Amino acid sequence: MYGYIAGLTDTDEINFCPYCGEEITVMHAGGTVTCSSCKRRFGVVELDTEEI
Repeated sequence: MYGYIAGLTDTDEINFCPYCGEEITVMHAGGTVTCSSCKRRFGVVELDTEEI
């Protein structure tokens, strides 16, 4: 399932890859990271539960 989520992402909150568990070392200025092990690039968006 794919969808669109709008928000801000911060690389300070991403420490481990959710796919393989590898520690994250490659961070990008756009708020995303790349896993050195599985090469997936992703970001984490926090949602405000009061707006849902």
